[in-house]
Amino acid sequence: MSWLSEFVDVYDKNEKNLGITSYRIYHPKSGEESKKAYQMLPVSHIFLNCTLQIDLNADGTFAGAFVVDDPKTIVPATIESSIRSGSGSYLVPLPVDDKLQYLARDYSKWSGDEKYIESHKKYLEQFRAYLIFLKEYPDQYVYRTLQAVYRYVTENDIINDLWTGKIFGENVAKEKVAGNNLFKSTVRFNIRNPENVKRFENRRFFDAWTQYYHQVLQTDTVSGGTDEGIDYITGEENVILTSKHPKGILDNAANAKLISANDTTNFTFKGRFLTADEAVTIGYDSSQKAHAAMKWLLTKQGFKIGDRYYLAWEVNGENTADLSIVSQNPLLALAQKKFAETTEIDTNTNIAENFRKVLIDGANKDDYSLQGSVHLIELESPVNGRFGVVYYQAMSLQQYINKFASWYGKITIDDRQSFFNLKQVCYDIYGDRVDDKRMAATVSQLSHMILGSQIVPWSLLSAIYNRAIRPASFNDDKGWRRVMRTASKLFKAYYDEGEIKTMLNDSYHDRSYSFGRLLAIADVIEEGVLQGSENNEGRVTNAKRYMSSFAQRPLDTWKIIYTNLQPYLRKNKYSFKASKLIDEIFASLDAEDKHLNDPLNGKFLIGYSQQRNDWYQKKKTSNE
Repeated sequence: MSWLSEFVDVYDKNEKNLGITSYRIYHPKSGEESKKAYQMLPVSHIFLNCTLQIDLNADGTFAGAFVVDDPKTIVPATIESSIRSGSGSYLVPLPVDDKLQYLARDYSKWSGDEKYIESHKKYLEQFRAYLIFLKEYPDQYVYRTLQAVYRYVTENDIINDLWTGKIFGENVAKEKVAGNNLFKSTVRFNIRNPENVKRFENRRFFDAWTQYYHQVLQTDTVSGGTDEGIDYITGEENVILTSKHPKGILDNAANAKLISANDTTNFTFKGRFLTADEAVTIGYDSSQKAHAAMKWLLTKQGFKIGDRYYLAWEVNGENTADLSIVSQNPLLALAQKKFAETTEIDTNTNIAENFRKVLIDGANKDDYSLQGSVHLIELESPVNGRFGVVYYQAMSLQQYINKFASWYGKITIDDRQSFFNLKQVCYDIYGDRVDDKRMAATVSQLSHMILGSQIVPWSLLSAIYNRAIRPASFNDDKGWRRVMRTASKLFKAYYDEGEIKTMLNDSYHDRSYSFGRLLAIADVIEEGVLQGSENNEGRVTNAKRYMSSFAQRPLDTWKIIYTNLQPYLRKNKYSFKASKLIDEIFASLDAEDKHLNDPLNGKFLIGYSQQRNDWYQKKKTSNE
């Protein structure tokens, strides 16, 4: 229950945000910028997609109606109405805003079904009880406003008003009722006022219903309708309990529940306990807060792949920071920017320590607490109606920073720093056609590894190695270079040897590393000549053409590549430097080694990448 208590904590520290609309901005690689609204739900409220809005005057008379552009509306709800379903749902109305079948006294006339008379009666009965409470409520503005709504629904025919208001005509209304389209229409009420404050966005109304419904539940505990006991989330005793929990937490699985309500059937606690309460008891307020905070955070900063949702957060005072490992987060972005501006990398730099200092400096500037907790959770909805927690981890921000710093220290292969995008890494490993299921599994595997052992699984290394040594299989050179760079990073983290440094180490004479350097020199020499010739632009170098064979039989293949390189050496102005490097590297290889022609390991990719980068860096410096 620890992760549920953390969500309750998020809710308590962000109560000032209740009902306030904020926007998450999306920046797609192609297309226009988009945004998505999100709000923190108050306790005892739900989101309802309202298709129509009816405006009333202060005296409860009809003032107009229209089809809404922003259907997502926060409305008060009871436990039963928030999860209603099935044949008996027509007798479980929401308190104020709801479907027309509950609100309209003339609905039965239009639908021809007498049962909706009972729907309307239940709605008025519940509404009337709420108004009795509000009559003594300190904020009489709430009472007067809702009294106007009550007066309207009791004294007027809503469908008739919608018809005369030309929202739809008589024949259209009849057809929609017959086809059940109107049956699904939902209505929200608003009272026109000089300040143009919308009733369904006003916190005064949220607080009033929450207070009233809490009183209703307390009354039920006295009569035996609601239980009291220990809340396993907070540890508090004598609190109002619930076995019915909110749904609609995941946007793409609206009916999925985290905690099931039908624990007396199918696969549940059977065989272990006699009743559900013997397994666990959860407080109503805690359940409401935890689910509301979870949905708020998921919409605010969550990340989705297939059926899996990723979320990371750190509560910093009243702020809830996004510290995702799957997608770029503000702290890491700030640190990388500063790192690029202030850190000069060479073979002697302790990259991990420098990166750690920059991260901590960024955290201190943004008032993060290094002892505060970072929480990471993964949720999955594999079947309709259910979702569960498949992974949860909590650590201090200090530990989180240390893990990140260590990882970026291990994967740095040159002087360029960029975010290690796990989704892009997955594409690099398996190709652009990877399915969502494999994508989610791989992203999870990588994130757990980075925050855990930091030992890269061989299955991932093998897959990306086989792609990296086959440049001819790519449609463009840019895509292959990205895969080669990612592969080099992963192999550097895998070997994690002192000899393999951040930049090229020309004193490291490992066989695979040295052969990688040789191939890089041959590649840049031929590439330089081809780029300077209009007739040969876009032509693949021999180094790339033979790379796959080179990885399997380096010595034999090098003889072919070196022979083909001679014409390019004569044309390239850096031929003396290249020839000298080739001689030095080849001389460092053990000619007596009987394994000299054996297949190369991942160090070959690191040597290739670092030698290419070193060549162009020195070339740039000499030109300057």
